[in-house]
Amino acid sequence: MSTVDPYQSITKRNFKSAVMHLLETEYKLVGSHRIIELIAEDVEALGREFYPPAERTASGSLIWTATLDDGQKAQPGKRTEEYGTVTVALPLITPEDIAEKLKPCPKGQQREQSRQQDIQRMARIIKAGIANPGKPAVLTLAELSVILNRSLETVRGYVQEYYQQTGEWLPIKGYRMDQGAAPSHKGQVLDLYEQGLEPPDIARKTAHSLKSVERYIKDYERVKLLMSKGLSVPEIMHGTGRGRKVVLEYQAIACRYHPELRPSPSH
Repeated sequence: MSTVDPYQSITKRNFKSAVMHLLETEYKLVGSHRIIELIAEDVEALGREFYPPAERTASGSLIWTATLDDGQKAQPGKRTEEYGTVTVALPLITPEDIAEKLKPCPKGQQREQSRQQDIQRMARIIKAGIANPGKPAVLTLAELSVILNRSLETVRGYVQEYYQQTGEWLPIKGYRMDQGAAPSHKGQVLDLYEQGLEPPDIARKTAHSLKSVERYIKDYERVKLLMSKGLSVPEIMHGTGRGRKVVLEYQAIACRYHPELRPSPSH
């Protein structure tokens, strides 16, 4: 008489077993059964990540797959699909949003009120992605454009306006991963520095490490010192060990806040 539990076979008819069967029969994957099992487990985990159960997300949440912020910088020529991804629940609509809709809006201010609500929703979504436990997610301007149903230029303006209102740069993908989007990391940091903020506060507002913030400030002060002595761009490059692009950027910031440092035309 068989000692195998007759109910055991039911547990074998699951997603993981189906993936293993597909790999072995359709893709003719030959090798260790354990390796095939590990691949199937990874595929199963991806399924759970990309299609989380509805009961795990709050009403009003948007399930979105974004770029994983793993600390790496963007690399020229690297395809989008080569970057890591993470699926997160973003707070698209909150009880506060609904409560705001119930409040009367003064006549003629509906458009501005809607704009400010958009800006706050955008900031909330971006920050929720970065705060995702263990796997921070970064969103692009294009993604935010789709989520908010606003044009790319409108969303870009929202980011700038949020900074003007709060002094805080939102950590969207272009800024976070150094893809060349303005303002640069250095520009963000040094603007706040010239406005009198302390390095720890700057680090918090710009989502940068304190070490990076202090390095930018130190280099900037060296450039300002050499500018005050009348040195040319090549001389400042030599004196600081920084490239021409960085020196010119620092010069532009310094001249904006300290016009007296503006170099003469000969330099």
